[in-house]
Amino acid sequence: MNQQEILNRISIINVKNKLGLQEIYSKKDIIYVKCPFCCSEKGTMRLDITNNSYICKECEARGYSIGLYARNKYISNKEAYRRLINDEADISNNLTTSIITNVRKNKEELDIVYQAFLERLSLSSDHIMKLLKYGFTMEEIEKIGFKTIPTQENQKIEICRKLIEEGIDLSGTPGFFKDKKFRWSFKSHKGIFIPILDNCKIGALRIHLDEVYSVDTSDIWFSSGQESEGTKANNDIMILFPKGNKIQFINNLKEGRDIIIASEMILAYKIANTYKEHMIIRSSQYYF
Repeated sequence: MNQQEILNRISIINVKNKLGLQEIYSKKDIIYVKCPFCCSEKGTMRLDITNNSYICKECEARGYSIGLYARNKYISNKEAYRRLINDEADISNNLTTSIITNVRKNKEELDIVYQAFLERLSLSSDHIMKLLKYGFTMEEIEKIGFKTIPTQENQKIEICRKLIEEGIDLSGTPGFFKDKKFRWSFKSHKGIFIPILDNCKIGALRIHLDEVYSVDTSDIWFSSGQESEGTKANNDIMILFPKGNKIQFINNLKEGRDIIIASEMILAYKIANTYKEHMIIRSSQYYF
C-alpha cells in the first residue's frame, strides 16, 4: 500500500462516506454535514479536508477522522484505524472551487525557492526561548533552520519582490499566491517555520503556531491551495514502528504491529534529536 492510498483511507472524506454523513454544503476544502451526535438538521458539523478534522458548532464535538469513525462505530481508535486501512477508500465528494491554482514544483525546485526564502527570514528572541524550552540546543536550532514567520503585508510583498528580482519563480510553491492586486505574497500565521527535509532538500515547510488553532491543532502546513495562483501542500503523515531497541519511522504497512501516527514536526525533530543514536527515521516522502 502506497502513501496516497493510506491518506485516502484515513481521510475525513472517506470517513464521511463510510458513515453516510449527509452533506449540506461544501466549498473549497470544507464540507458541512448533519452532525451525527447532536442530530442537528442543519449542517452544523464542519469537515476540513486539509487536516482531516471535524467540529460541530452546535454540540462542540471535535476531533479527527479516525476518532470520528471510532465514536460512531463505538470502537477504539486503534480498531477504527485497522478497519479503515483494510477497506477500500471512497473519496467521492462535491467540493467545488473557481480559484485557479498551480501545479506543485518538484522537490529540487522547491528546495531552491524555500532555501532562498528562509535566508531572508530571521528567528525572534521569543521563538529562540520557546525552542530552548522545548529542549533544543542553539546548535540544533541553527542547524534545523527554524525561522519566525513575517505577518505584516508590506513585509511579505517586499520579500517576494526581492525573491523574484533574484530570479526565483514562486509559482507552484505551496504557501505562495497572488493577492487581489496581483502581487506575489505568502500565507502567514504567528509562529515558526519548520523546514521539512527530503534527502537534504527542503520539500515543504511546516508551521508551529504560537497559539493553538481550531481542534487543538498546533502545527499546520505552509500551503496556499485556496488562494489565487496558489499551490496546495501535501498532507504528509509520519508512522512510527518500534524495531528491537530502535524506533523506526516508516510507512510500510505489510507487517501487522502497533503504530503511532505523528504529524507535528516539532515533535518529530525532538524525537530525532533525543534518540538519533537509536533509531531509523522515514516520514512518508521526507527523511531526517
